[in-house]
Amino acid sequence: MQRNEWIKFQLRIRGSSLSQLARDLGVTRQAVRNALSSRYPRMERVIAAEIGLDPEIIWPERYRKDYTAPNE
Repeated sequence: MQRNEWIKFQLRIRGSSLSQLARDLGVTRQAVRNALSSRYPRMERVIAAEIGLDPEIIWPERYRKDYTAPNE
């Protein structure tokens, strides 16, 4: 998936990675990776913050037009 590669690239050019985020948060790498393929608001926020964007910009299909995650 191109978006996932873009996300990893954006992290890399900022000196980070999914693994680094996992270490910083004290969670498994898979916990962070889950946000790439399914809705996981906490990890979406972490990844987006590291890249410098809002999660709804990266994953617009996961958010309603008012930029709130469904059921949150």
